[in-house]
Amino acid sequence: MAYKSTAALSTATHVGILPRQSWLKRIITMFDVRKTRLDLAHLSDEQLRDIGVTREQVETELQRPVWDVPNNWRRH
Repeated sequence: MAYKSTAALSTATHVGILPRQSWLKRIITMFDVRKTRLDLAHLSDEQLRDIGVTREQVETELQRPVWDVPNNWRRH
């Protein structure tokens, strides 16, 4: 499906009719999310304080499934 204007793309995005990502891209994104969360878990308490995250928040983040990410994290 080709979009002819930015307004049409914006409207399509808003109503959720854009084509879905390929399965390969989704799997790669899931691996990236998991690696990022594990990297976060390896930060020291001092480093976590520097970025404004508590150890408890990290533990909560690690419990989330790999597909549970904010929409703005998803690659399009």
